[in-house]
Amino acid sequence: MRYPALKINSETVLENASAVETLCRLHGIEVWGVTKGLSGDPRLAAIYMKAGFVGCADSRIDNLSGIKEAGVRARLQMMRIAMPSELEDIARVADVSLQSEVSTIKALDAVCSSLGVTHDVLLMMDVGDLREGFWETEIADAAGELRDLSGGVRIRGVATNFACASGVLPTPENMARLVKLRDLASGVMKIDMPVISVGGTCCLKIIEEGLAPKEINELRICEGVLLGIDTAFDRDIPWLSRDALRIEAEIIECRDKPSVPVGETGLQAFGEKPVFADKGTRRRAILAIGRQDVNIDRISPMEEGITIEAASSDHLIIDVTDAPGRERYRPGAVVSFLPRYPAMLACSTSRYVEKIFD
Repeated sequence: MRYPALKINSETVLENASAVETLCRLHGIEVWGVTKGLSGDPRLAAIYMKAGFVGCADSRIDNLSGIKEAGVRARLQMMRIAMPSELEDIARVADVSLQSEVSTIKALDAVCSSLGVTHDVLLMMDVGDLREGFWETEIADAAGELRDLSGGVRIRGVATNFACASGVLPTPENMARLVKLRDLASGVMKIDMPVISVGGTCCLKIIEEGLAPKEINELRICEGVLLGIDTAFDRDIPWLSRDALRIEAEIIECRDKPSVPVGETGLQAFGEKPVFADKGTRRRAILAIGRQDVNIDRISPMEEGITIEAASSDHLIIDVTDAPGRERYRPGAVVSFLPRYPAMLACSTSRYVEKIFD
């Protein structure tokens, strides 16, 4: 067994995914499982499909390629709006993409036509979060420019994200605005646009409460399934498990030391000046994991009595003085943490962290 490790309980992820799929199906909503939280791991994609999700979505074309090459039977969606330099890859790999630039959509249409493929596009709409998407005043003109595509691209609907860049929460009102924008675009283009897709675990709360407009029929989700939390609404989702993922790291030193640095201090390696409370001599353990591998501000020790004190690139320092059975904390012992979304992302992309599905 190699450490540090990101451990994924496949059964718990499947239970969470199945619970989300069941809830959404009751409201006429299909679910796309977002795989970027675990760097597009095909094993996660397979779990999503087993749970009944309609497909897998990711922001990196390399991740989607890996899922396809692994033989996972899933529709694939490219979530990040396209770089013009990757259009051929998107046409070859993805079934659907989210787009918000007229010139890019036209170029993608030409590429798809030259390859003899038909590719579905959802027009991204910005309903307030100020990330990607057409603004309300642009829709009519943009839709008019897209009426004469060659057939390589089919405009199938609209999509938006919530709480991704600016923290704007989903509400029945801004979801209804998305529906109106779909109707406007559909009317200008004189085509049926059946898909209205929303992104973000935060949308679950509106769906749970039965407040989502009936026209909303797709959800893209990651955090809730993998972590059982909803960062945007700052809640643990009560009907999902919180412990599907955990980070494990090995102790490489453990001894008693002062709780306050000795000597004049400046900024540490990451340009910060930590503040320490004088708690006297404490039992401190060093773990072989650091800021290069994980966002230390977004992990929580699973064992009681442990606190995180500091970290460098490759070392995480914890205080185990008040932990029950503190005699077990010695070199070779393993300490477990629950990650939040930024910590999961960092661990999944670090080549120094083992990824284990059990």
